This record gives sequence, C-alpha cells and structure tokens, in this order.
Amino acid sequence: MEELQYLNAGGFTYAYRRYGDYEAPAVVLLMGLGLSMEAWPEGIISGLLAEGFQVITPDNRDAGASSRVSGWQPGRQDVARAIIRTVLGFPVTGEYALEDMALDIERLLDHLGIRRVHVAGVSMGGMIAQVFATQCPNRVATLTSISSAVGNPRTGLGSLRAVLAVAGAGDASSPVALKAHFKTILTALSGSKYRPTTEEIEEAIKSAPRIGYDPIATRRQLIALLASGNRAKALRQLRTPTLVIHGTEDPLLPFAAGEETARLIPGAKLIPVEGLGHQLPPSLMGAYAKWIAEECHAHPA
Repeated sequence: MEELQYLNAGGFTYAYRRYGDYEAPAVVLLMGLGLSMEAWPEGIISGLLAEGFQVITPDNRDAGASSRVSGWQPGRQDVARAIIRTVLGFPVTGEYALEDMALDIERLLDHLGIRRVHVAGVSMGGMIAQVFATQCPNRVATLTSISSAVGNPRTGLGSLRAVLAVAGAGDASSPVALKAHFKTILTALSGSKYRPTTEEIEEAIKSAPRIGYDPIATRRQLIALLASGNRAKALRQLRTPTLVIHGTEDPLLPFAAGEETARLIPGAKLIPVEGLGHQLPPSLMGAYAKWIAEECHAHPA
C-alpha cells in the first residue's frame, strides 16, 4: 500500500495515494458515495500500473482521510426532501456541489504539477469525473464513467431499496454495525451474475473499518450530487474521448442511465456488463483495467 499523502489548502485537507512511476501518464480514480479510496479493488490499480500508468486515488471531500464539512448535519428528512425536489424539477442546495469536488481534483493536479490526466470514476465518482471534464476539458485526455449517471432523475433513480442502502441510512455506531451495513450494501446492490461470494463478503467486512463510513457525511455528498442537477446540456458539448461501463442489472443507477451518458457525449463508447449490479467485483477488475487502458492508450495524455 502506497503512503497516504495530503494536500492542505486554505484549512482544507485532501488525502490521496499515488502509485507507480511519477513520470508515467496519470489515471485518476474517483470513488463513489460515502466511500474512501480504500474501496478501490487492488486488481484495477495493479492492472493499470501494469499497462504503464501511474494511478492517483484521492479521497473525495467528506470521505476517508479528507476533510469533513462540519457546519451542516443533514438528517434523513433532508435527503428525502432533496430527492423529492430533484424529481419535481426544483433546485437543491447543499454545503457544496459536484463542481466544488471537481475543483478539488484541479487543485490536486496543480499541486502535483500534472497538466493533463485520464480520469475515471465510479457512481458519484463518475459524476465528479464528468463535471471535471466539462469544467477543465484541456486537462482531461479521456473520461471513463463507471456505473454512473448524468443527473437526469428520469433515468438515474433506481429502486428504493438500493437508494436507502447507500443514502446515509446505515449504522456506524460500532464495528459490528459497520460490518452489517457493508454486508447489506453488497447484497442489495449486486446483480444476478455477480452475487458476492462468502469470501468476498468476509473480505469486504474485514476491510470495512479501513474503508470507513460516515452516515452524515454521506448525506452531504448525496445532496451535493443532487444540487449539481442535470448535466445533459453540458455533456452534449463535451469532446473528450469517453468510455462508459455499466451493469445491465444496476439497481441504484439503472442501465438506462449509462445508455443516456453514452448517447449524450459525442463519440462515447458503451460497454454493457451483463448481469452486473452497482458493484466492482474483483473478478472483473482485470477487464476494467484493460478497457480503461485501451481507451487511454488510444488517446495519450
């Protein structure tokens, strides 16, 4: 495991790990809602390193070792109201939005002296990657959007059970409760062909304390992504080479959301993964690394 590093700017701490040759082209991997960088399976990182890239995995604000926003402590009712406003087409306001989280990436790249990168994100991380590509198109060589969506509530809202599983409704009051929460998420979000094995569940539960979980911070992140609204118009203008990877049985962000992402971004390539839910199965991480690497090699940074 590479050493945890920090960017401190204006009282804000942004944590990250940096793998591989610092002179190699960089792939930035952005994790999803409520999870730290530690949730990235080793297989995708080692696969990208083997393809000749350096890999940078930051902790999004309000996750992992990065700073928490302490001013607002949203409850479940705040999340429910934000979801209802989104569905009805009304604006949502939070402590920050995806645009601020994308700015965090830009600051990190400035700090590291990296002008141009490949950026890939899963779920909310894919949304941050989309925003970063639209805000800083000259700094993004390729975009990979994994199990993500464009902010359109008509395509991007999955089953209530799946939404509740990740919407800051879990219990992190004790190690036992934390492990139970991770087991619930793994089960609720999996697809028919990639049900987590007993060994995978045990490994995830073992990793749960290291990955961490903060229900209130997760709610702030969820409201942040809702506050950013629908990115359809901006994505239609994007000219960044784009790869979209999406499971056909995703219960949280339905496959239609992946199809829409690929349809909106000119020239985007869609890879459907049959029987996959909203998950990163270890058995697929070699394939994910290969798909991302092929896109990156085709469009060098």
